[in-house]
Amino acid sequence: MKLARTLAILTLAVTLSALLFLTLICGWLFEFFLYREPEVNPYSLLVVGVDAMIEGTRRADVIMIALIDHEDRKILVSNVPRDLLLQNGKINATYARSGISGLKQTLSKLLDINFNGVVVVDYAAFKYLGDELGPVEIYVKEPMKYVDSVQKLYIDFQPGVYLMRGDELLAYIRYRKDAMGDLSRIERQKEVLMKLMESARHVSLQKLLSLFKNLQKNVDLKVSTGELVYLFAKLKRGFTVDFVPFPYVINGRGDVVLDEKKLAAYKQTLKEMRVQPGKEALRIVLINAGPDKTRVFLERQVGLWNRVSVQPSLIVWEDVGLSLRDDVVLLLDDAIRDILEGLLKDVYPEKRFAFTVVDDPSSLRSYFEIIDRLSKNRIYVNFPIDAFVVVR
Repeated sequence: MKLARTLAILTLAVTLSALLFLTLICGWLFEFFLYREPEVNPYSLLVVGVDAMIEGTRRADVIMIALIDHEDRKILVSNVPRDLLLQNGKINATYARSGISGLKQTLSKLLDINFNGVVVVDYAAFKYLGDELGPVEIYVKEPMKYVDSVQKLYIDFQPGVYLMRGDELLAYIRYRKDAMGDLSRIERQKEVLMKLMESARHVSLQKLLSLFKNLQKNVDLKVSTGELVYLFAKLKRGFTVDFVPFPYVINGRGDVVLDEKKLAAYKQTLKEMRVQPGKEALRIVLINAGPDKTRVFLERQVGLWNRVSVQPSLIVWEDVGLSLRDDVVLLLDDAIRDILEGLLKDVYPEKRFAFTVVDDPSSLRSYFEIIDRLSKNRIYVNFPIDAFVVVR
């Protein structure tokens, strides 16, 4: 009896010791077998979202370059316009003709980038992520309505605030039938990407692995899962994201073409992962104070700003009750005045703007009056901004 009790205690001790040992070593084993630190930094990803198969052809609907500095936890993102016209046609057709290898080769040669990994995602994967990481709060400023039965795309949003998940988020980022077309869709993609990334930061590693497992049938990962897990683990502690506009310009025929004058600076920005301050980075809210309170104003302003390959963060074409005799700029930082003056001179060569820096009670009243008028008209500004530009 005593021998049996001794053996039982010994067995229990051995079992507990084994469990303790496994618990201690588990973290090391997990890291050894799953984590894989990339050999390069920054890590460059080409992310391609593909649309539905139509008549045997599938095109790239979203083309995104992501550079990840996993040491300093910085991300640089740049969207390539899908309608970008190159010598052989639009860039999204390159994927249809030559697949991901052809698209990767085209962008690598054009931008001098050696992509470390490629991710091809279809819309089923995005819907899944929207369901798992949502809901995402989205403010729809104007009606969005579009039907494409071939692609099974049905979009119908009225102005208002939505908590969107998979199907709704997918419809929101695919809509491209407003005045700015694919270019405004890129801005919506940025908005949703940032919110999903922030949600992903708060999921557990187990949840992350579950996401990867369920995404495999809808994602072509030409990148190590271990490297992705490592990058995610590094970024969970916080990160900064900068968006760099692709160097394009719209020519006289309305085509989106490469802006050769800006290409060298763009490639240098990608190489250094440092966003240079300039007009592309300015966050501007453009407000209509003139007599034309229709969408014609919006379309005219989009055309004017296309001259400089920049668009305001928000164009308010509706009547919000502002009626001024002068064209006015309210600046939050006088340091950007020279940059903004040069930009506005290129967009509106015939106008002379009255600049005011918001630094005294009078200018603060004007600043908050504008915000109040916008909010009363259910127009909400995404802060921070650099300037209000009010045009007659």
